[in-house]
Amino acid sequence: MKLSIRIFVACLLMVQSLPAQEKKLRVVTTLNYLKYVVEQVGGERVNVTALANPKQDPHYVTPTPRMNQIANDAELFIENGLNLDLWAKNVVDASGNPRIQPGNLGHLVATLSVPVKELPTEVSRAWGDIHPQGNPHVWLDPFNVKIIAANIADRLAKMDPANTEYYRQHLAAFEARLDAATFGEELLQAVGKKAGDILARKAKNQELIEWLKARNLLAQLGGWMQTAQRLNGLKIVSYHKTYVYFTDRFGLDIRSELEEKPGIPPPPQRRDAIVEQIKREGIKIILNDNFYSRDAADYVAGKTGAKVVVTYLDVGAAPELDTYEKLISYLIAEILQADA
Repeated sequence: MKLSIRIFVACLLMVQSLPAQEKKLRVVTTLNYLKYVVEQVGGERVNVTALANPKQDPHYVTPTPRMNQIANDAELFIENGLNLDLWAKNVVDASGNPRIQPGNLGHLVATLSVPVKELPTEVSRAWGDIHPQGNPHVWLDPFNVKIIAANIADRLAKMDPANTEYYRQHLAAFEARLDAATFGEELLQAVGKKAGDILARKAKNQELIEWLKARNLLAQLGGWMQTAQRLNGLKIVSYHKTYVYFTDRFGLDIRSELEEKPGIPPPPQRRDAIVEQIKREGIKIILNDNFYSRDAADYVAGKTGAKVVVTYLDVGAAPELDTYEKLISYLIAEILQADA
């Protein structure tokens, strides 16, 4: 009996002496691209769940009891913001979790400090689903994703200060991968220190190509910016105001949207007006988000010969789009193929 007690005590002491496994931060995001960014920045220090199905319209997600339960256990809740995922408020309210309420450390709007386009001068329901804080589809520009990643890294460090350097290193590695995907490793090495920041600034100011030419570096340009050069100035029509950031970054020209008012299906007279515009301007491509009906796009295409490109917009919307980098590559490739 005494021997059994001694063995039990010895085993208990051994268990107590084992290094405790570090507890991971429980993070919940509204969208899947945010989940991906948190995983890149947080590495092994985070456990992340995304609420929305990446194939569905992020504007219109129906909260469920399961979502509320997931949020109840979260230490950090991250939303896109800019009035895109307004449904997140219902989840946060119903979660009963005080840690993730707006204003607390456990709640983050990831798009803080992102330069926003299409801020309306007036807001009226007569104009459809106008976003009062501007166009929310900011993640389709990789420069904006770098800002979002920095916001996330900063918040993770505040919640877990002992691992601040870990998050900084992971952020730097992710930023370096995005820079390489955008400009190519060869150009980054040729430009040298702070190459990603220098090249991004030139691209934002529409100076990149001339700047590279002046330094005999154009041949070193790679990545998305090199691949998308053939798309520069390409005229397109989109169903919804989804691609403003994407087309601005990669040089396409959105001539119009099938929706006359955001969130409202185009009436026949609108479709006919787009038909005339496409014929008049020689537009060859219509971009149609996968979660919108393609009836209007097919009607216009049938009258004009334009190609309808059905696109996915979030990480994980298709099995092969399991990273943000693959999502951007896919969008460029789909448009290039349609323009061939």
